[in-house]
Amino acid sequence: MTKARIIANLGTGFVNISDTGTEGTKVASGTTAQRGSTTGQWRFNSTTGYFEGRNANGFAQLEPLATISSVDDGEVDSAGGGNQTIVVTGTGFSSGGTISFVGSSAEFNATTTTFNSTTQVTAVAPKASFLNAQEPYKVKFTSSTGVSGTSSTGLINVDNAPAWTTGAGQIGGEIYEGESVSTTVAAADTDGDTIAYSVSSGSLPSGLSINSGTGAITGTAPTVSGDTTSSFDLRATAGSKTTDRSFTIIIKDNPLAGVSEFSALNYEGTSNFLSTLDYQNNLREVTSSSTIDTVAGTTWTGTKLIKLNDGGNCGDWTNIVNTIGGSGGWTLTMWGRCDASTSDVVANSYNNPYARIVDFYSHKSEWLDFNQIQNPSNAYFGSVHHPGSSTNANAMTGTSTFDIGVWRFYAFRWSISPLSGSSQNMKLTVSHGGSLFHTNGTAGSTGNSSSKSGFMGYSPQNSSSGVDNYNFEGWTGGWRAFNADLTDAQINYLYNSGKGRF
Repeated sequence: MTKARIIANLGTGFVNISDTGTEGTKVASGTTAQRGSTTGQWRFNSTTGYFEGRNANGFAQLEPLATISSVDDGEVDSAGGGNQTIVVTGTGFSSGGTISFVGSSAEFNATTTTFNSTTQVTAVAPKASFLNAQEPYKVKFTSSTGVSGTSSTGLINVDNAPAWTTGAGQIGGEIYEGESVSTTVAAADTDGDTIAYSVSSGSLPSGLSINSGTGAITGTAPTVSGDTTSSFDLRATAGSKTTDRSFTIIIKDNPLAGVSEFSALNYEGTSNFLSTLDYQNNLREVTSSSTIDTVAGTTWTGTKLIKLNDGGNCGDWTNIVNTIGGSGGWTLTMWGRCDASTSDVVANSYNNPYARIVDFYSHKSEWLDFNQIQNPSNAYFGSVHHPGSSTNANAMTGTSTFDIGVWRFYAFRWSISPLSGSSQNMKLTVSHGGSLFHTNGTAGSTGNSSSKSGFMGYSPQNSSSGVDNYNFEGWTGGWRAFNADLTDAQINYLYNSGKGRF
């Protein structure tokens, strides 16, 4: 502006001022307390650090928008409980401002916002306020005067730690050395992330491993010198979050270790079960896998399933009776289901009121009718020549509806031998409702066994041999015999081990 123009405007005020130079034009500067009262005044407020001008409503400051560039933690475990502290980095922050988190359709303010500097603030908010459905969250800073700036993209995601659904402690149930192990642990993730399983500390028993994708623990239980507990922590990982839980697996010493098994009746695939009979008669082995699945269930792990149709004659083991020891005890275990069907279909009925699972005879002389089951209302186990062992299955199992038309586990025990005529203790075991029931047994003589002939399976000896024709009707399998009077614990092991179980 020329001097002449300046002089000309002295009396009328400056009009349409135009600056020259490069340094800038100095305007009035003062504190908030030194503000004027005239509309249109422009000044620099040394208290706030911002330029400001007075409009019709008062002073309004020229404040830059804050920018949000990053956060120190971009993942929140919303189910973790407590608060989340987030350090926000950017520019243009000022004291008294507030951080808020902007979801896809809603936003909420931090509980506290601490001003650290113009480039950093610290926000604290409840973890539970972050919702998986709203992620990712943008971050917004709003100054005390209401000017706000928001990050251009979402900076915070919800990533919850997985939660175990398998309870801590022992898993796998009763596991004995040498058995196949299959047990599964599981966890869930609210975010729907894939979970990976691993061992975080300790170790699984030797021979076992965990499938990282399914949580299945499988393998063969190792040999142990006594019941052995393995303690370990498993980790469930989902996204970047992990959760550990402590478990144990107990490998038990095989209670049958050292017990001699009577090979002619074992459950192995090599057992020539039917060929051990002098007379197979109408007994037959079922080999169709689909039939076995139908009548015995897909969990059947035995290798021999035998069927006797309605009206058929049983077989007898006369030829092997002398191979049974005459002392030291003897035990037979098996599964059976009475059934009157004449085909490989479960009929769930039986015709003979004296239906039997298995009887033991000497030559044309009953010496142990150990599990004659007369009818469901009077389910009876006993012996003509050993009445001391007689017992009622209803009283034995605590039910008035003992139905023989279902799969049951049976065990028969002699304290001396089936061949002995001496006074001895005989016990019966039967399964019912997923539990085993044992008779205490009573000492007594088994009767005449001098001929040592006619050891029978399934029912009394067939009619061609001159004995009453009360035949077994139905299915049986999982036969095992031992040269010992097994204990209740050993019988329980045979029932629970899964070998030949329905």
